[in-house]
Amino acid sequence: MARVDRAALDSIEAAVHPELEVLSIGVWEGNPISLAPVTGLPRLRTLTAYPGTLADPLEIAELTGLEFLDLGPEDWRVLLDAGAVPRGLSAASIEVHGQRHPVPIVDLANQILALWDRPLITVSVIEGDLGPSA
Repeated sequence: MARVDRAALDSIEAAVHPELEVLSIGVWEGNPISLAPVTGLPRLRTLTAYPGTLADPLEIAELTGLEFLDLGPEDWRVLLDAGAVPRGLSAASIEVHGQRHPVPIVDLANQILALWDRPLITVSVIEGDLGPSA
């Protein structure tokens, strides 16, 4: 496992190793990170990337052995719009920071689930009068 962020490894090149299975990109203060140096690593199975850290999310398509992918909503949107979500995934996560309305995140999750014909998340809207505010 390797973690690239402001408190651990200072470059993705420092993480490159043929035995690398898990790559985590955390909070990053420099230029966005290219995944090119880890393309072709035979054992890379997991990628987590803090939202906004990737230079080009489409480089993920070159990581053919991925089984788990954890990205921010914007990076997922890029992959979905390009039809570039890795087909070998067994699990996925949408990394959300701050306060965001849940409905667009659920819509995104449902698009990911639909790629594997998995059951979708049900959305229910409840309307009513809660009375006067205190």
